[in-house]
Amino acid sequence: MDLLIEKGGKRTYLSRYKVITTSFEESSPSVKRNNTQIQYRNGNVDFGGWNEAKTIDYVGYYRADDLEDEEYIRERIYALMSDPEGYYITQLKNDNDNSFERPGETSGDYFDKQVNRPSHKRFYVYASSLESELVGSYGGHVLYKISATFTTMKLPYGESLPRDLDVKPNVPYYGRNMLTGTKVVKTGVVKADSKGISGSTINQISVVGGKTYTYSISMITMGHTGHSSIVWLDANKNIISAQAGKDNPWAANGGRFTNTFTAPSNAAYANLITWYFSQTYTSDTNVSWNQEKFEVGTSASPWSPAPEDSEYSEWYLNTYYNTDSLVIPYAGTVPCNQLEQGFAIEFTAKEAGSRLVIDINGTELTYNGQIYSGDVIKLSGYEYTKNDISIVKLTNKAYFKLIPGIANTISSNLHGSIKILGFQDLYA
Repeated sequence: MDLLIEKGGKRTYLSRYKVITTSFEESSPSVKRNNTQIQYRNGNVDFGGWNEAKTIDYVGYYRADDLEDEEYIRERIYALMSDPEGYYITQLKNDNDNSFERPGETSGDYFDKQVNRPSHKRFYVYASSLESELVGSYGGHVLYKISATFTTMKLPYGESLPRDLDVKPNVPYYGRNMLTGTKVVKTGVVKADSKGISGSTINQISVVGGKTYTYSISMITMGHTGHSSIVWLDANKNIISAQAGKDNPWAANGGRFTNTFTAPSNAAYANLITWYFSQTYTSDTNVSWNQEKFEVGTSASPWSPAPEDSEYSEWYLNTYYNTDSLVIPYAGTVPCNQLEQGFAIEFTAKEAGSRLVIDINGTELTYNGQIYSGDVIKLSGYEYTKNDISIVKLTNKAYFKLIPGIANTISSNLHGSIKILGFQDLYA
């Protein structure tokens, strides 16, 4: 094993000083309670408790060529680990079985055999005790044992590396719809004993020769069959060829079918024709269809309006900036309190409003002021800003907690994007 020490922007592995880590044992966080005894009353009145600190017992061995070399190594290890300002330590685990051997137990260079992987957590600590001890000599070298007890300084927990987390809705891929006005439901009638009707014809869709396109449509009929075909046109809008698609039966309660076409190399436009037909009808039958989509690719993505459609902006906001019950992927084992850990919520508005409410796990932060699209609200639990200007007087001064073992949800009453700045998982 190995130990990584990070401080002042520098990363140092103890193996650099020929130290082989053999033990890294962490305690549980110590518990402190606030209680008092009231005269003439049995027992204590409890006012709650908290975690104070966590300790890690460390043992490692290092070798030196002689006593002078040992003194040189020990001075540098002490200087590294006795810093009163504190530093982060991370255990690096060795997947090989020989990581549990004692130094000198087998022959060969142990450091060349190590394949270390870092732990998922690190600790901000100081060394409350640090000492070295002569073990003996072997092969012309002196062997020393180094022991340390680390005590956490800020949080009494293990911490994941901090990162800025984008909290986004789970949005599938949407190809660009090349057809406009496809949200509107269209209707038609299949006459008795008719062979079919023309459903919709979209003329002169601009295409790129050699590319593959997919057409999809939603349809409600009485068990009829759908059929689509394409007529390809060149740059002068002369017909090059016609390409028939496959037939697709639709159920009475509605269905969706797709057809895929590859444009000829010299195609510049396409006429798309959709037919609905059946061999026999005993009475006139109504049909309706909507959500047509023509897009680049070999498969159909979920329907979306074309960017040119009037409803596109509203659809885009509801799809990509809908903040209803977004899930924060908190994987820690203890609560993460915003006032203790220090994460911040950054909300970027995508629409205007006269009031902002952000909710995490039922706790609401309210801002009673005007919001415009593009405004950036930052909430840290003790500092509240809009576009870097304090708004604390217009808020209810709420702060948030992330809870282990549940789906931590966040939402807002306005469309927007949400980031958690300095997000960390905390481990007991």
